Amino acid sequence: MRKQLADTREIEQYLEQQMPAASRLLFQVRMLLDPMIKEKVAAQRKVLQLVRWLGREEKKKQLDQVFGQLMQDETFHHTITTIFK
Repeated sequence: MRKQLADTREIEQYLEQQMPAASRLLFQVRMLLDPMIKEKVAAQRKVLQLVRWLGREEKKKQLDQVFGQLMQDETFHHTITTIFK
């Protein structure tokens, strides 16, 4: 299990460009030599994309709630509607 965790951490560092240049090149060579690593990188890339997407969706919901609360304020509502007329 620790090996898998270490591999995942290394892949994330690679994908987020947090590796030193020499380590990054070495990792790229390992991907060329081991197709399994390349598959793991592709899978982890998809996971990171989903996590980011879900984070954006959560932020959007929070912003919608704040906007709804602000629109209940009469002064704010009037100001916003006059700006966008």
